[in-house]
Amino acid sequence: MIRNYYTEAFKGGITPVVSATQLIDGTVKIIESTTATSVVNAATSVTLVLALNTSIKRGMYITAPTITPSAIVINDNLFVDQVVHGANTTVTLNKAIQMNIGQVLTFFNVNQNSWKQYSLYIGTQPSQSNNFGSITSATANAAAAAQKAVTYKVANPYIQSGMNVYDDGVLIGIVDDITTANQFNLVDNLAALIANDSVLTFAFSVLPSVSVLTIDNQTVTFTNPAQGFVLPVSVVQVTALVGGLTNVIALD
Repeated sequence: MIRNYYTEAFKGGITPVVSATQLIDGTVKIIESTTATSVVNAATSVTLVLALNTSIKRGMYITAPTITPSAIVINDNLFVDQVVHGANTTVTLNKAIQMNIGQVLTFFNVNQNSWKQYSLYIGTQPSQSNNFGSITSATANAAAAAQKAVTYKVANPYIQSGMNVYDDGVLIGIVDDITTANQFNLVDNLAALIANDSVLTFAFSVLPSVSVLTIDNQTVTFTNPAQGFVLPVSVVQVTALVGGLTNVIALD
């Protein structure tokens, strides 16, 4: 049984789907979305005049990933405070921003009141070495170039899909899938011969991390979280798992 920081036991757990659009409980985060173009540059103002779009409503979040000098993202918590539709759509924002003429903005609603929150448990953390997210090795059988399958002599359960593969320090490919306890396929064919008894090294190119959306609609990334650790936030969505983190469980 997994327990939190104190003594209370969690009731149950599920394996969360990693998704940019789907919440842990399977619902879709964004329930309606629309775009509109800025036609008046209200410099450092809460007033924004847009091409007419009657789909824009009060309370919608606003993002603009292509805006300069810096993108508007969901963590900026920019939203529509008031809206008036006439010849144009005039929006009053919750805070002043600098806007470019012709900037395309995305407006969307999320049904945040119905979001179900979870505690996220980190089940398996790869071993650490230098700047790699995980590093392990295996002694290989001889393999010719122009093949994807690579076999090794002793099973190594720490080899995972997505790891870079090195032979004597030279990158020879990326693990595509694990086919047996002693064999994996590369994404592409070998470029050079692997000699018998060569020691192959496997490593992720990034540190393990998990990116989540919290109950207060904030995107947070935890880099190199400890195995057996429960993240100190209430999580509604898992947006990314990299660097070999596995057995992540959403607890309620």
